[in-house]
Amino acid sequence: MAEFSAPFDGSPIATQSQWSRMARRWGIDGVHADDPVSAALKVTGNGSGNVSLAVGEAFVNGFYYKNDAARNVAVTANAGSSARIDMVVLRASMSTKKVTAEYVTGGTSAPTLATDEAGVYEVPLAQCTVAAGSSVVTAANVADRRWFTGRGSVPSVPGARRPSVRGQLLVEGSSLYVGDGAGWQWLASPGVQDATYTPVWSAGSTTINWGSNSQNIGRYQAVGRRVDLTIQLIPTGNPPAYTDPIEVSLPPGLPCTSVHRSMFTWHFNSSNGNGGMQGLAITYPSTSTLRIARMRYSVTTTTGGGDPFPDIRDVLTNLPINMRAGDILTLDGSYWLA
Repeated sequence: MAEFSAPFDGSPIATQSQWSRMARRWGIDGVHADDPVSAALKVTGNGSGNVSLAVGEAFVNGFYYKNDAARNVAVTANAGSSARIDMVVLRASMSTKKVTAEYVTGGTSAPTLATDEAGVYEVPLAQCTVAAGSSVVTAANVADRRWFTGRGSVPSVPGARRPSVRGQLLVEGSSLYVGDGAGWQWLASPGVQDATYTPVWSAGSTTINWGSNSQNIGRYQAVGRRVDLTIQLIPTGNPPAYTDPIEVSLPPGLPCTSVHRSMFTWHFNSSNGNGGMQGLAITYPSTSTLRIARMRYSVTTTTGGGDPFPDIRDVLTNLPINMRAGDILTLDGSYWLA
């Protein structure tokens, strides 16, 4: 099969088919509009034998179309005994060499649009319902079916954004924004879609060994400056009774902010007859931004025989429960990045 490339001097775009194939890569089919509430090429009914097509522009199969004055499109009378569902379309015809607005009749369902890129190609504008024995379409019997096409995302320099356009995407640095017509609203920043790591558990300066082949998985997702994290541990061994609180590492390269502490929930279920517990875990940025520094549980205590009052204690490898092979410990929560 021969190769083809154009346009070059001596190798122009010579046919409408070549143009259509090339131009389809520049923009997708649809009505040119900044906002779906735009009236561009909108079809309306008024109870007459016509529907009205507003001014506007569009792409159809790579060809440009413009309607510079409101025009009527004739409704085909319905001689049947039941309501009929029709369509108003923009039709690109390779044989007539033009794009025109056309009224296409259907039946109990809307007609199928033509999609022959080398012959007739149609994009929808409106769906019209015509009552049995009628030739008119009221405003209530027109449903908007326009496809829209627009500009791609635009780059921006901080402090020099262009005026907001509704539905327009803007890229500033590595962050994505969308216009609402009044300002630019943040959508997303680079992050991690879905990843896992092996958490490192420690008690003070000692790494906790939970046994060979223990299940020790951290799963996380980073969106903008926030990280969602779940850690699950199922030991295969019984670690010593360390006197320092249990700590666990955060995902590598994603340290927590030093501005404030972040909270997680933890849940423990024993497979060794010790029941279950749950509580809160917390980051201590003043100590480290690389790990969850405390797992804590609530207790009720008294001082000097007085009234009981609430207190919290740190979870150790053997307190308040002795963590052993087969037990399940889960931490879940979110934190802000540094």
